[in-house]
Order: sequence, then structure tokens, then C-alpha cells
Amino acid sequence: MIKCPFCGVEQVPNTLFCSECGTYLLEDDRRGTDPLGTDEIGWVGEEEEEIEGGQTIKGTGPLSVRLRIVETGREIEATLNKAIHIGRLDPASDVFPEVDLTSDNGLEKGVSRRHARILKREGTVVVEDLGSINGTFINSKRLAPYLPEVLRHGDQLQLGKLLIEIEMF
Repeated sequence: MIKCPFCGVEQVPNTLFCSECGTYLLEDDRRGTDPLGTDEIGWVGEEEEEIEGGQTIKGTGPLSVRLRIVETGREIEATLNKAIHIGRLDPASDVFPEVDLTSDNGLEKGVSRRHARILKREGTVVVEDLGSINGTFINSKRLAPYLPEVLRHGDQLQLGKLLIEIEMF
């Protein structure tokens, strides 16, 4: 049996999405590729980033994200060492997101209990809608459910009608 990392419900082996919360269950399933030559191997956690003029530098990408709720002005900082689930707290349904938007009028603005998640994947930061009713938007573009979309510094993330400004550092 596969245990969902978000809600803990057990699923049949080879299930792609949790039947309870919709979390993608094969997140850590990375298929192997051909081995790199020794000249292409860098330190663990490093990646090359291109800057102006075609030069490359070594870096790890953003380590943290700051979410600023536009309506209330509240700022939430979170490290990107694991997935950050965003939604509304509901102890009766056993939903405890890392970022709880209940106090930011989340219910009134159409934020689902399990609305979206932000995670770092292969050096880039992505956001994924978790099948929310009122949708997730990046700069007014609606995201398809369960398909990760790149999230950048300065983007405006909208959950239902709740607007959030993104800052990465």
C-alpha cells in the first residue's frame, strides 16, 4: 500500500493521485538517466544559472519564499526544503496546511481547504493547484489542476479571489 504524504490515507500500489486529497503520489519517483561524464558533475545542490552575456554561475536557486497577502498585508515566510501546502485549517477533516489562510478571509475569498502547494523541483519553484473549486492563478492565468507551473519572484498568485504577492530569496 502507498501512504499519502499529505493526508495519510493508504492507496493501492501504483496509484497516481490520492483519492482523498488529490496529492500526486509519485512525487519522489525519479527515473534514472544515462550517467554523466565526470566533467559534468558538480557539487550536490548546485546548478548552473545563466546570466546576461551567456555566462553561467553556480547556484542553488531560491531557498525561501515570502507570501504577502495583499488585502491584509500579512507576510508569511517559508523555506523551500519541502512542499508548502496552502489552504484553510479544518481539524474535523484532518486538514492542517503549512500556510493557513483562514484568518485572511480565506473562506469568503474562495480558498479551498487543500487549495495549492508550492515546492522546489529541480532548481525551480513551482506551484500546483490541488483540484480547488475556485482555481489558482499566476498573473491572472488560470492553472490546470495538478499540473505544476513555474513561480517566479514578483509573480501574483491568486487563490480563488485572494491575491498573494510572491518574493523569493
